[in-house]
Amino acid sequence: MAEEWTGPCRVCGHQFGENDKPDAAGWCSTCRARLVSRSTRVAWAPAVLFALLFAYLLVWGGLLESRFMVVWIALGVALAWVVFKVARRVAFDVIRGRMTPRARG
Repeated sequence: MAEEWTGPCRVCGHQFGENDKPDAAGWCSTCRARLVSRSTRVAWAPAVLFALLFAYLLVWGGLLESRFMVVWIALGVALAWVVFKVARRVAFDVIRGRMTPRARG
């Protein structure tokens, strides 16, 4: 079982008050919100790229004229959503690993 973080924020050095608690990694809510926002922005690129490639595949293969056009479009949207979620998780871990802790003096 992991111990609860008791020191300042590991990233920015923010001192936690009584009502302000760190997350499991010892980050303050502001640093974590910035990390989530940044990883979300990064994850849009692979999701949009996948959606564009899937749309090209639909046009190239002539699947837009088929009876199952709605099924193909729904499949593409669902797969693009999965790509977005996976890319956001990967970006979250990579960015978190690259953020260096604040130097302690």
